[in-house]
Amino acid sequence: MANQPPKKSKGIKKVLIVATLLLLAGLLTLTTLTRTRIILPAEMVLKDTNGRIQSFLSVPFSKLRLIWEAYIDLQGVKEENQVLKAQLAQLENEITSYREALIENRRLRQLLDIKNSSNWKTIVAQVIGTDIAPWRAVITIDVGKRNGVTVDMPVLCQGGLLGRVIETSISYSKVMLLTDYHSRIGAIIQRNRARGILKGDGARGCILDYVKKGVDIQIGDTVITSGLDGIFPKGLLLGKVKLVGPGDKSDLFQFIGVKPMADIEETEEVLVLKSPLPKIKKK
Repeated sequence: MANQPPKKSKGIKKVLIVATLLLLAGLLTLTTLTRTRIILPAEMVLKDTNGRIQSFLSVPFSKLRLIWEAYIDLQGVKEENQVLKAQLAQLENEITSYREALIENRRLRQLLDIKNSSNWKTIVAQVIGTDIAPWRAVITIDVGKRNGVTVDMPVLCQGGLLGRVIETSISYSKVMLLTDYHSRIGAIIQRNRARGILKGDGARGCILDYVKKGVDIQIGDTVITSGLDGIFPKGLLLGKVKLVGPGDKSDLFQFIGVKPMADIEETEEVLVLKSPLPKIKKK
């Protein structure tokens, strides 16, 4: 009997042939799908999910970017606001300086008018210090011996007589105001020429003393220098009568309160009278 291959090996060969054909068919199908760009359902689901995740994550980052840009813009506005505030402050300072210069110019013009109408040599000075207490009224001015200032020279301001020099140094002088308790000035009532002595009365102003009872003195009368004290020239404005009383019964003189015309507390520039101008001889 001849030898024959077993039937089992023939079955295996058939299985291998069928598997090979199926594999080739699968490869051909995959190649065709790839070439035609047909996406499998699983791949579609995966890509769609990835897109949703990216879209979800992009929203917060977009908002953060907008918030950051708004913060940068806010910082720019803040810096610009600071610059504008600095410029406004500078303009306000300049306006204040111009206004102060204008006010000072007006005061100096008034002093210049007094100087031009005076028959005395004068010096313009700045007030640099004050010592105004209930018992003392003294100011310091920025002229002294080097400017020719000496003790007892009269000192005027825009309103009228302010006082007299009581002390000098090289560059500075002290002026006793007419409201000081130690101040004494020969005075007269301009209306009726009644004579008296103007005394300082501190914060209350001045008192016109030694005016006899019965002499007609009225509130509002103008008080001027008499020139009889040998210090102040005649005719300088001192103040206005603000109060008239009978005085003590045992006293021979009436009580007369006087308000100085000089603005004691706010004076900034003064005029020092040095000496009378020489008279021009007529031909």
